[in-house]
Amino acid sequence: MDYETASTDDIDSVVPEEYGGMWFFRKPLDCENLGVTLLELEPEAKGKPHDHAGDGQEEVYLVVDGELTIQLGGSEDEPAETETTLSSGEAIRVGSETWRQLHNHGDERLRVVVAGAP
Repeated sequence: MDYETASTDDIDSVVPEEYGGMWFFRKPLDCENLGVTLLELEPEAKGKPHDHAGDGQEEVYLVVDGELTIQLGGSEDEPAETETTLSSGEAIRVGSETWRQLHNHGDERLRVVVAGAP
């Protein structure tokens, strides 16, 4: 059988705890194509604005706990074209060319699973 397990206890977060946390599971799980990340944002925190035009990666954001507000379209220099809010159990797929930025406007820590692949 071919499988791997991983835990946030075994992976260092790339985000300081004061802002939440971000754990990349791709390497610990030995994934060839699929990237899996757990992102936690404290209230009023936001993620890095980005797209994946350079690597062709689409991403799915699945809200585990809290409420995610995601700005879509535009660019770092231009305002977002649209904004949508997702609650626990809801997900959104964002294409590689679409600029996005995640926000936690809620009162609780936000937990989102991010899956991405070309």
